[in-house]
Amino acid sequence: MMPMVKIKISIIISMLVALLPMKGHAQDSCWVQVRIPVACIRDGKGHSTEMTSQAIMGTPMLVLEDDGGEWLHLKGPDGYEGYMNISSVAKKSHADICRWRKSSRLVCVSLPEVKVYATADGTDSRNVVTELVNGVIVEGILSDRLMTKITLPDGRSGWVQTSALSTIEDWANKPFDSDQILSTCYWLMGTPYLWGACSTKSVDCSGLVRVSYFANGILMLRDARQQIEIGKRISENDLDSLQAADLLFFSNTPDGRISHVAIYDKDGNYIHSSGLVKVNAMKDDDYDFSNRIYRGASRINGMIPSEGITSVGAHPWYF
Repeated sequence: MMPMVKIKISIIISMLVALLPMKGHAQDSCWVQVRIPVACIRDGKGHSTEMTSQAIMGTPMLVLEDDGGEWLHLKGPDGYEGYMNISSVAKKSHADICRWRKSSRLVCVSLPEVKVYATADGTDSRNVVTELVNGVIVEGILSDRLMTKITLPDGRSGWVQTSALSTIEDWANKPFDSDQILSTCYWLMGTPYLWGACSTKSVDCSGLVRVSYFANGILMLRDARQQIEIGKRISENDLDSLQAADLLFFSNTPDGRISHVAIYDKDGNYIHSSGLVKVNAMKDDDYDFSNRIYRGASRINGMIPSEGITSVGAHPWYF
């Protein structure tokens, strides 16, 4: 089976499963939402197992397995599966999630992390409830005052700077904006590389793609080897047609597995996470570029929606 066919089937199955109760599980316990700013997704039941990805606060997750222990087998909105510690999530019934999808919700659009305070007028450290990272979804109604009251997925409440928030409708239905995507990347300059990381705190190479596009209200597949199969393909010989925010793909050998992804800017420059978030150039004398095999690009602009790419506003797990 060709990779694109596999991805297409995976996405269709993911969407269908999201709308149905799980076999062998009560319908009222088949969902969770991430309750901490950034939660780790691992490839097994244990803190010592490999971290393969992350999910941020407010992300709805489908429970695939709950054996009553500390670890849940979950599936995210992008179809990505893994294990998460139960302390990182709030369990939700089917009715809870249906209500949440229709509720007044806000999104953290601030690139710097912002604090949630227990009261609107107390901003010292002893008044902190938690923090929000870019893309976090909470419940609340946007205020016209300095602070807005919000409710977190686990029921805790607090106050956040209004300027850090947007209504979910405005954020989730944004037009494609390459400047915003690249601005998110550049704001993360110098951020350390961490395998499996996928938030503004730290990123791996495909995590940088996910975080920067999610800031534009766009949800994509998680890994570089998946991302090369989405969007409009651009040949490795067609450098002149590259546009801002195109995804560039690399491997270690000419026919090897895709091992790295970057985001094109302009004038032959690209930004990526390799050791840290940095800029390199598509030139033979640039060590980072010449040390890899360039395998072509994918264009997301003009391809929303298509297989593996959706605006959050069109995703049935959110609306």
